[in-house]
Amino acid sequence: MSSRVRGHNASRGHGVLPVARELTEQTFRHPDIPAVRRVAAVFGTRAGMGTAQLSDFVQAVSEAAACTVAQGPCTARMRLWTMGSRVFCEMSGDGMLWADRPLAGRRGDEERLRRWLLPRLCDHASVESGPQGVTVLLSMKVG
Repeated sequence: MSSRVRGHNASRGHGVLPVARELTEQTFRHPDIPAVRRVAAVFGTRAGMGTAQLSDFVQAVSEAAACTVAQGPCTARMRLWTMGSRVFCEMSGDGMLWADRPLAGRRGDEERLRRWLLPRLCDHASVESGPQGVTVLLSMKVG
C-alpha cells in the first residue's frame, strides 16, 4: 500500500485539482481496507466533520473500497479531496463488480446492497463498472 498527501499549496503548478485544498491518494488491496478506513477518518476529521457525519463518511469509504476490490486480487486507488465545504472520495479498481457477473448469486446481493447504502450515507454516490474496472465517486457537504 502506498499513499501520498498534498496540501493546498502543493497543487500549484502540478496540474492536480488547482482548487482543491487538500488531496490524499492511496493505493490498496483488499487486506488494506482497515488502513483505508483509518486514512478516511483522519481526512474527515481534518476536514471538520462531526462525529456522526465522520462515521457515515468512513463507512461509505469502506464500502466503496470493498466495491473496488470485490473481484480480487486487484489493486485499487483512493483519492480524497476537499473543495469548498465538500469532501470527495473517488475509488477506482481493476476488478469487476460481482453484480455485473452472470450467476453471481449472494455476492451480487452484497454489491446491490452497497449500491443502495452509499447514496444513503453521502450526498452523492455513483458506482460504475465496466471492462476497465470499477469506479466509485462519493461526496458530502461538511457541516
